[in-house]
Amino acid sequence: MVHLCMRLFTIVVLLLSYLTSFGQDEKFPQTITAGAEFRPIFPAAFLNTGEQSVSNNSFSVNLAPKFGFSAGMTVRYGFHKRFALETGINYIQRSYNLSIKRDSVAPFGVNPASPAFNSKTDFTIIGYEHPIKLLFFVQLAEKFYMNAAGGLQLTFFPSDIFTTNEESNTNGQYFRHYSTRLGFDGKPGNDGFIHGGGILNLGMEYRTEKAGYFYLGGTYHVPFANIYRSRFEYTDENNPTPASEQVQQIYLNGSYLTFDIRYFFTSQNIVRKEKKKRNRKTKKNKSEEQ
Repeated sequence: MVHLCMRLFTIVVLLLSYLTSFGQDEKFPQTITAGAEFRPIFPAAFLNTGEQSVSNNSFSVNLAPKFGFSAGMTVRYGFHKRFALETGINYIQRSYNLSIKRDSVAPFGVNPASPAFNSKTDFTIIGYEHPIKLLFFVQLAEKFYMNAAGGLQLTFFPSDIFTTNEESNTNGQYFRHYSTRLGFDGKPGNDGFIHGGGILNLGMEYRTEKAGYFYLGGTYHVPFANIYRSRFEYTDENNPTPASEQVQQIYLNGSYLTFDIRYFFTSQNIVRKEKKKRNRKTKKNKSEEQ
């Protein structure tokens, strides 16, 4: 799986390089611009980004995503009147509500009764995204454009996650939660700090000559595999649970749907050195003729 993802990434990069060199339009000057973006993340069950639950005979776990966001900088290189390349770096934050419950347990033999257990906490996963996208745009009116983009995105996760209420428990009941980074193949390993996936954008852009470009749209990101494995361990010191029921786990697939707000500075033409030299020679010849 890792080799397949790396091959896919290499193919896409080579394809984008080919399109950049082949698709250059001499009538349309190459341009470059940069801007900032903010993208709130919306959980959606039909996209497998909603809440997840797991349970056994001893305890139940519910994991619900909260408000998250992605924000950063984007660079756009225009090489054709309808195509451009986009890349950048974003900070992404995903937040979750964690709820672990167990019904009360009646006394049995030498074991005393245990009250119902209901513990809630939250945790946050942060990452850094590096997208590489091919952008296609169509002019709808004098200043309005429709944009569609697709490509690959690398995401870097700096750390694993651990939470517990062991120190604050008062009746011998507590939990431990571990979220471990997964690699390109969706398994723990040395490549767990980096992940890859596909990314799609669709939106509308309003372009002005002096005030810049204003963009509203949406993004859907799908990782190649699960990004984290969350394991939940429940302990009752008075009524120990069977060893086979002490640990449960949920995989986080990392997909998300966002609403995008972007601003770009007015694009600048890229002047090639050859053209600069030609312009200088032309000016020099004209001055000599005079």
